[in-house]
Amino acid sequence: MVECYAGQLNQVFMNIINNAIDALDEFNQQRSSEEIQANPSTIGIRTEFIHAEWVAIAIADNGTGITEKISSKLFDPFFKTKPIGKGTGLGLSISYQIVTDKHYGKIWCNSAPGKGTEFIVKIPIQQHIYR
Repeated sequence: MVECYAGQLNQVFMNIINNAIDALDEFNQQRSSEEIQANPSTIGIRTEFIHAEWVAIAIADNGTGITEKISSKLFDPFFKTKPIGKGTGLGLSISYQIVTDKHYGKIWCNSAPGKGTEFIVKIPIQQHIYR
């Protein structure tokens, strides 16, 4: 059991998953059906207990990955990589606030071009007032 604001964390996970789906859809539009069948797009989710005081949730895709220049801005308000009319650029910014301000946790992205993308959310199992 993890003490948390479950609805808000669900919003974080949905933002990450929706972004992964969009990225994989865009990636698949550039590939043939044979390439897609040989190497299907996937999203994986794993959880891990860390030192009995923290839990980590990792959501990873096997898409094209993100450059360091872009990944350094992912959590900035209104930064977006999607075309005009798609997305607001607020999903990951709000997710960052939910994880860090509401849960006193951490969220980060591991990615490199051609290697896929993984977001990791790390929160304490019990909520403490740190500030």
